[in-house]
Amino acid sequence: MSSFRSHALAGLLFGLPFISNVFYLFFALLGASVPDLDHQNNKHKVYSMIGFGVVLSVLLFFLNGDVLSGLVLILLGVIFYFSRHRGFSHTLVGIVVLSCLFSFMFMGFVSVLMRLCIDFGVNVPFSSIVFIVMVLIGYFVIHRRYLMLYILALAVYLVLFGFDFGMFNWYVVFGMFLVGGLSHLILDLRTPAGLSLFKPFIKRKFHQKMALFLFIIWLVVAVGYLVYFNPLI
Repeated sequence: MSSFRSHALAGLLFGLPFISNVFYLFFALLGASVPDLDHQNNKHKVYSMIGFGVVLSVLLFFLNGDVLSGLVLILLGVIFYFSRHRGFSHTLVGIVVLSCLFSFMFMGFVSVLMRLCIDFGVNVPFSSIVFIVMVLIGYFVIHRRYLMLYILALAVYLVLFGFDFGMFNWYVVFGMFLVGGLSHLILDLRTPAGLSLFKPFIKRKFHQKMALFLFIIWLVVAVGYLVYFNPLI
């Protein structure tokens, strides 16, 4: 069974070729951590997602804010509540759906906080808003042993380098969630249990050969992207 550290490192390495700013690697880290929310040990986090989503939706409703992000958080909690380990969140369809939902939730929360700051006349730096939202998501998906390290690294980066709204690329946010999730699947394909990667279309389990195939695809895409776009240059 792959450890959280292995998945975190794989997410960072798989996301590295595609970023124009190191900050986006935090999203790859989050994406690599998402699939294991279906584990029995994370049920308390799932309950927290649902509860927090309900409270937040009610608060936003009375503050005339957009409740959609809160509803997405509830939906995510419900998905993981009914998922068995290495089920929906460990399929290609699941990774795409979850990446969309987490990206949408992140963008929604950032937009809501920005709007509330304007409505209440509070001047809060964009990097601080991003920090708040990413700490919230991190609480739900990062292993508790490494949560404080994640928060510290995030805070240090934003203090030293900052992150302006004009620098944000929402497509890259989704891409990093997706790449991180795919890295998780590749590692889990290498375990003896394998994964039903193509459910609900194909129920057959796949193993190391599929992991190697997906890795080669990632490698070809990564090299091609670096050659044509050179995001870090």
